[in-house]
Amino acid sequence: MDFRGKAMVESVPEPAPRREEAVVLRHQLEVARLKHAAELASFRRQLLEARKAATLGELLGTTTHEFNNALTTILNYARLGLRHRDAATRDKALERILSAGTRAAKITASVLGMSRSGSARMEPVNLELLVEDVLVLLEREMTKYRVQVEREFAPVPKVSANPGQLQQVLLNLLVNARQAMPQGGRLILRLAHDALLGSVDLMVRDTGCGMTPDVMRRMFEPHFSTKTGPDETGKGGSGLGLTACREIVEAHKGRIRVESAPGKGTAITIRLPVLK
Repeated sequence: MDFRGKAMVESVPEPAPRREEAVVLRHQLEVARLKHAAELASFRRQLLEARKAATLGELLGTTTHEFNNALTTILNYARLGLRHRDAATRDKALERILSAGTRAAKITASVLGMSRSGSARMEPVNLELLVEDVLVLLEREMTKYRVQVEREFAPVPKVSANPGQLQQVLLNLLVNARQAMPQGGRLILRLAHDALLGSVDLMVRDTGCGMTPDVMRRMFEPHFSTKTGPDETGKGGSGLGLTACREIVEAHKGRIRVESAPGKGTAITIRLPVLK
C-alpha cells in the first residue's frame, strides 16, 4: 500500500504553469547570453580597430620622416641638375631623382596597404614582397640604430591573408626587435615552408636583451608592457601591440610562437596556412 502511494506521488506531473515558466526563463537566459556574446564580440572588434589605429598613428612619424628624406633628395638633385649643364652631372641627378621617386612611391604604397586594413577582404599574399614593403618604412631607422637586417628567405607559396593587417603585425614585431637592441645588433628575417603541415613560417629574430619567463607569460596580456612610454621615435609603450598581433594572426587561422631568454635575444614565429 505504501509502495503504491509513493509511486503515485512520484508520477504526479509538474503543473503546466510551472513548466511554461521554466521554458520562458530558459528562453530569456538564452536571449541574454546571445546578446552578451554579440556585445562582447563588438567590443573586441572595436578594441582591435583601436589597436590598429594606434599602430598607424605610430607609423605616421616614420612615414613623414622617410617621405621627407625622399623629397629632399629629389629637390637637391633637381637643383644640382639645373646648376650644372654638363651631361654627366645631369645624368647623375636624374638617376638620383628617379631612385628617390621610386622609394617615395614604395613608401606610399606600403602606407596605403596598411590603411586599407579595415577591410576584412582576404587575398593571395606573397610574404617576401610584403616583408620588403614594410622594411622600406624602417630602413633608415634600422640604419640609425645600427641594426643589421639579414634575410633568410626560402621560396614559399602564397598565403591567404589581409595584407594590411599582416603588415601591421610585422611592423609591430620589427619595431619591438629594434627597441630590444638599443646598442645595435642583428635582425634576422626568415621565411620557410613546411610542406607536411601545409604552412609558411615567418620568423623575426633579434640579438637583443631577451625576456624573462615572467615577461613571456604576460607578453600577450592587454596593456602589459615593459616600456615606460614611447621612445624618441614615438613608438612603443602602449602595451597593445602584441595583443593585437596575436588576435590578427589567430583570425588568419595561424599561430604565433615566442622563444626568448635574457641576454640571448628573442625569436617570434608566425605560422600561417598555405593558400589552397
